[in-house]
Amino acid sequence: MKPEITIAAISDIHVNKYSIQEEFFEQVNEVAEILLIGGDMNDGESKEVENFLQLVSRVTIPMVVIFGNHDVSSNNQENIREVLSQNPLIQVLDGEYFELTVKNKRIGIAGAKGFGGGFSPHRIVGRGETSIRAFLEEEDREVGKLIRALSQMEKANPDYKVVLTHWAAFAETIEGEPLELYPVLGSSRLGDAIHTVRPHLALSGHAHHGSQGIKKARGVISTCNIAYKVNDERMLLFDFFSHDTIELRHADNQANNL
Repeated sequence: MKPEITIAAISDIHVNKYSIQEEFFEQVNEVAEILLIGGDMNDGESKEVENFLQLVSRVTIPMVVIFGNHDVSSNNQENIREVLSQNPLIQVLDGEYFELTVKNKRIGIAGAKGFGGGFSPHRIVGRGETSIRAFLEEEDREVGKLIRALSQMEKANPDYKVVLTHWAAFAETIEGEPLELYPVLGSSRLGDAIHTVRPHLALSGHAHHGSQGIKKARGVISTCNIAYKVNDERMLLFDFFSHDTIELRHADNQANNL
């Protein structure tokens, strides 16, 4: 049975670090309807952004991009967005909602960078020291961005709901990382927000040594770590079927059914 739609996804490609070629992205043209890129394309430097644009220059399907922690390290997000907009197929989401129609099916994507804070019941709490307050205030801002995007998604009510964050929203995607790092890998508050809309799929990256494959978060949400290194440097393909089944394939066509 053929899927109704196929979504390609990858994150943490770090173009200044890994030797990725244009063919890596070009392969999605014949097998997917949309490409999602979950942040950490580069370190926010202009030359690196131009390098990324060159790498995706052969992609002919719509692309959705969010920022990662490395992308914003130069505090240059608006310039990055402006440069990326040179490619009309690229849509940058930073707390926004995007929708497209493919094969008479509406695909809705809510995207935000996210931030850390840890996962309940072992979250960072307390607002005493200035540095801790600043950390938690950034978490507040990013959770707020995601909530705004999710609210738009809920009102739009597309046929398929997909949520894209860089930082992990569910601990299932970072299993394999040291527990001590969990507070700087994601936040269960992101997961709380996502849980309210019950998306078909929630994707994140950031954890380079997290878990591989689709996991069931909170028993109901299909979630997956799409980081480049976690997935053995392979592009991920998510096939959506009419009976609410999602099948994950990597570039070598290995499958993991749900």
